[in-house]
Amino acid sequence: MFFSANTYLLRQLIVRNIQMRFRGSVFGWLWSFLMPLCMLGVFTLVFGSFFKARWGVGLGENKMVFATALFSGLTLYNIFSESLSVAATCIIANVNYVKKVRFPLELLVLGQVVSSALLALPWMLLLFGSCLIFFHQASFTWLLLPFVMVPFILFTAGLAFLTASLGVFFRDIQHLINALLQIFFFLSPVFYRLENLPEQYQKLLRFNPIVWFIEVFRKLFFMGILPGYNALPLFQEWLFVWLFGISSFALGGFWFMKTKRGFSDVL
Repeated sequence: MFFSANTYLLRQLIVRNIQMRFRGSVFGWLWSFLMPLCMLGVFTLVFGSFFKARWGVGLGENKMVFATALFSGLTLYNIFSESLSVAATCIIANVNYVKKVRFPLELLVLGQVVSSALLALPWMLLLFGSCLIFFHQASFTWLLLPFVMVPFILFTAGLAFLTASLGVFFRDIQHLINALLQIFFFLSPVFYRLENLPEQYQKLLRFNPIVWFIEVFRKLFFMGILPGYNALPLFQEWLFVWLFGISSFALGGFWFMKTKRGFSDVL
């Protein structure tokens, strides 16, 4: 009964978060497709035509290679950054849930993370479409994408739990998180290929867990489509993404459950 009640509450929170995103807008849900479509077009124009940037995988002058590879990394990073930036204020923005009713506060955080992941589905569909339209190929490894997305969402949720808890006790955390997200954006292979960096920098960047998720995601997504992504992720890569995901979710959830008892005293 408790599990089913929490599942219902979580579903309602997810629906509310998504509806609030488009409430009052003229185009409504169409924005979930229009925004990523515009960004993909801008990436293609700016990096493909103006800067003539190349991803370095041997496909010559195809402008869509860089734009699509960049777009794939940005899809994951948007889920991560949006979840953490909103998590920093999601508890203090719902004081009534803390003080006036018995409510599983962890659902506020989980609802935000899952909402961000669901809102990224149009981005995924555009990636699938661009590969089919511009590269005329699909990959069987697309079926394995959920096995990297699940640990990624767990990893994001764990850090979101930590961020939400700290946001109650330290109000400056929302500004700190926004600054850190900007730093980690450049320390993650979103708009560059990790293999193009010197070996010492590759080893250094691999201390950033997001690097592992983006690299495994790209390998699965572009295997057989882009040269240079012609092998499945190694066992070590799978091990790390699941280790990061499970440990982050467990530790972050434990911290949140321990500290949430003091939320009402602070708020």
